Amino acid sequence: MAKSQTPVTPTWAALHVPDDHTLARLRGAGTGSTRFVACGDGRDAVVISPLQRGLAALDALGLPVEDGHSVLADHSRQELIVVVEDGWAHLWEGVPGVRVLSLGSWLLTPAPGTEGSFAAHWLSCPARDVPALWRDQERDPNLGLMSARVQPRALYDALASVDRPVIAPAAVS
Repeated sequence: MAKSQTPVTPTWAALHVPDDHTLARLRGAGTGSTRFVACGDGRDAVVISPLQRGLAALDALGLPVEDGHSVLADHSRQELIVVVEDGWAHLWEGVPGVRVLSLGSWLLTPAPGTEGSFAAHWLSCPARDVPALWRDQERDPNLGLMSARVQPRALYDALASVDRPVIAPAAVS
């Protein structure tokens, strides 16, 4: 049987567990593969757990994986981190399994030029080149220059749709 020539569009859910080769690289990454970055300066980081729940929300949004959405995975904690515009922290108050890292918080991210580590891995790298983002701010890199293409309200709504219980239709007698 011939293989299809139609390219397969990756889903966010497919990124839940990295392939064996990627997993080995992430687990073996050295201390220089990540760095802490200050949150705030126009950007927050929405942390969703478990990771699979956050990936399902991104799939519900219909966002293409490869379009540079500033999305990270912390595989060790099973969390998804999405960089968004600041000013929306109130939206997430009281939402179980979600916290917002704002001004005064720090986020572990892949270091420029690396894939990151098991604790900080780009699932969708920012639209702008990461080394260029932090080149001028080498002493105190921050999220302020990173693209925040995921809309907080849309992410909130998508997560709510994922969290809604599915009720099976009643059996017809």
